[in-house]
Amino acid sequence: MEDGDYEEACDIFENLAKSFPDDRGVWWQYLSTLQHARLTEKADECIERCYKAFPDDLGFTLSWTRTFDARADWDECIRRRNIVLKQHDPRADLCYFPVITEIFLPLVEKKDFGAIRALLARYWDMLTRLDQCGAALYFALETIGDFERQLEFCDIFLQRCDPNNPVLDGINYANLRVIVESALWNRKIVSRPSSRTQILSFGQNCLPYSMANRWGLLKYIGDADAITIFDLGAFGRNSAAEALLSDFESFRNPENYYESQDPAGAPRMMHRPSGVHFGHERGRTLIGADHKNFFSLINRKIDAFQSMWSKGNCLLVYAITGECDLPEFVRSMEKALEENASRLLVLNCNRPVEECPESRYVTYFHIPFPFDYNWNEINNFTKDVGLAFDTRITAAIKNEIDKMDREQGALI
Repeated sequence: MEDGDYEEACDIFENLAKSFPDDRGVWWQYLSTLQHARLTEKADECIERCYKAFPDDLGFTLSWTRTFDARADWDECIRRRNIVLKQHDPRADLCYFPVITEIFLPLVEKKDFGAIRALLARYWDMLTRLDQCGAALYFALETIGDFERQLEFCDIFLQRCDPNNPVLDGINYANLRVIVESALWNRKIVSRPSSRTQILSFGQNCLPYSMANRWGLLKYIGDADAITIFDLGAFGRNSAAEALLSDFESFRNPENYYESQDPAGAPRMMHRPSGVHFGHERGRTLIGADHKNFFSLINRKIDAFQSMWSKGNCLLVYAITGECDLPEFVRSMEKALEENASRLLVLNCNRPVEECPESRYVTYFHIPFPFDYNWNEINNFTKDVGLAFDTRITAAIKNEIDKMDREQGALI
């Protein structure tokens, strides 16, 4: 093990496990070594055997439920956790409560919003009672856009905080409450009856969608069928403009895709012509054995974008987080923006400054990422520096909304 010769270590532990089949410590080390050696199938067999042989062992039970998380086999992840929840009541034994908080991830990735709401309703009292549940609880509430419950949850957790230190388990609940209150107000702004402005994420990654969703700026929050191809996609360089301007022809062609693996070993689909990968559509559950699930999902996401884009008056929010030929990007988009009575908001989140060509239809801001910051990590975006960054991004979006509403006569 110390020399990194994991395969030989696996052979030794396998013999030990055969000699001492009731020794849980040997089995645990054998399982760990199989995982280090990336002998996935044997590790699966090992944890299945241990789960059945030691049903009272919390460690083996939780490991059994987590086995397929990294590979994004969401159906199996959910199935196993539901089995454990039938066998063990977390209300009677809090040790099994991670089964509830960890089931949110596969449900979110599957966009099973109904199941998320049912789980929240069933375990709300417990989820709000335990400090360590805050991140999972907010993750679920943010996904379905339930801002009222977010506010309730913040107030419950703030009651347990020191007035001079509103941080529990790494989350600043005072700052989170600011976000939630703003989201409630922003939802009223984007829902103005006279406003036709529609915010659409446009790449390069999920930052525009994540932030607009978190701050209540999307009209389709909580509607899984309205999520577009750009919302959770990784459209590097100028591929977002190329996709839109070509009417997504290349992205609708199944022959342009191939299957690869992400760093955790989960299958994911790659778009060969553009290099775009679909990290949120990874895993066999969403891809399907013959990729039909994936193609159906991608076509629905393209349809969702085109349906909203076809109505015009769209604000495309584009975050530069990698390479981009900005002059060419703006030039290529101008005609489409003019014809569609739409605008493009470019947010350069890289540290280097880029020159953006002037355009009647484009607004550009340089808002670089803070150091050691991730826009999807609650411990990051509730820090003071994270809240300040989020506020700059959302202020830019709201200014564009007001500008477009004013031009439409919806804002006097």
